[in-house]
Amino acid sequence: MESTKTIVFRKPITVGQDEGKKTYESLQLREPTAAEYEAAEKLSLEYGMAAPLIAGVSGVPLDVVDQMFESQINEAEDFLGSFGANLVSPKKASANELKISLVAPVKLTEDDSALNVSTLTLCEPTNLQRRKSREAGGPVAQAIELISLNAHIPKASVRAMCARDFLAATGYFNGFQLRRRTDRGG
Repeated sequence: MESTKTIVFRKPITVGQDEGKKTYESLQLREPTAAEYEAAEKLSLEYGMAAPLIAGVSGVPLDVVDQMFESQINEAEDFLGSFGANLVSPKKASANELKISLVAPVKLTEDDSALNVSTLTLCEPTNLQRRKSREAGGPVAQAIELISLNAHIPKASVRAMCARDFLAATGYFNGFQLRRRTDRGG
């Protein structure tokens, strides 16, 4: 799996006017964070999820992404999806507890702080945790809230998680829906 991807535009894209005018010839992508998914989700009603995520991860303005060709948007989506989008839809029911060693440990401070996380210990969520997480907003915001509540870590730490770690935790919680269906015979 590539850790970064550069997409070179077939023709330069210019945005802005006068002194603020800037031309882009490419953009560079890397693995998204949970915070970038959350920021994209907030803009998704207006732009869809892909464009704000590509803009957020690459650091280019949304106007640049709007001018990209569809095939290049698809290329960017394929790359961003390669970091574990398949983890969100588990194929089997989740166990009562799970310990995840983070692929990319979160280190937000230099000292020994609760903000720094290298493992997550998760368990089946309570009704109260699910209810509180539903108040957080869209699906990504809900997942951030649920991971924070369940693992007893700050939301800032969850937001700093790389896509693979965030999606693995999200998939674990989604696995309880499979278990519910399995318990009912189908």
